[in-house]
Amino acid sequence: MTTVIERDSPTPYYEQLYDALLARIHSGELPPGQRLPGESELHRSFGLSRATVRQALDLLESNGYAQKVARRGYFVIGPAAPRWIIEGLGGFLDNGLGHSNPRVSTEVIGSGEQTLPDEATAALRLARGARGFVLDRVRRVDADAALFSTNFTPPAVAPVVAAATGVCQGDSSLTVALAAGGYTAAGARRVIHAVGASERIAQHLDIPAGSPVLLIRSTTWDKSLVPYDYYETWLRTDVVPLEVDATTRL
Repeated sequence: MTTVIERDSPTPYYEQLYDALLARIHSGELPPGQRLPGESELHRSFGLSRATVRQALDLLESNGYAQKVARRGYFVIGPAAPRWIIEGLGGFLDNGLGHSNPRVSTEVIGSGEQTLPDEATAALRLARGARGFVLDRVRRVDADAALFSTNFTPPAVAPVVAAATGVCQGDSSLTVALAAGGYTAAGARRVIHAVGASERIAQHLDIPAGSPVLLIRSTTWDKSLVPYDYYETWLRTDVVPLEVDATTRL
């Protein structure tokens, strides 16, 4: 397996590899059930680091095109309905509802620096009235609004998000942009409530006010236990089921 990675392209290497593998999946060259080339083979064929190769393979798995089997590698899987996996440190918007999933679209409702609400300053350990970067997005599956999400980042992190043009346009992952800016998740806490949609949320989700939705509040912190991202997401589980993975560690 050989192809050329465009070294001068602004597209990250892992995305170029992802696109190349995805094209082979869509063409049938890599059918469901077939094992994907291993990290060593992709490393040699594409001239990329193992970390970059792993990013591309993980993205295929996150977007529902591959499944990782312990000690065996990644295998192509057939098309599946988008899902939201609660396990893992990546943002829910990136698991199953990823930007490269052809059934999913993202609309950025608003982005920019503003005064953070009390819930966000408390979660991010900031003084009341602190300013940060706020990002509002609606994610759709096919034509149906699946979720509305607002991310709040503190002043130190705000420039990273503001500079991530693709994120602010709805074209790329906030989690990836934060990691590229030096903010990698070491832990997260998510609290889930069943609520009735307010007028504002109902309008974004194309549902009547008061309709039942799940409200997920999440705080993510780095290895120094400093929180750098807080979000609130309202999820329509009639469009996207919430999937919880449980594993046994031996």
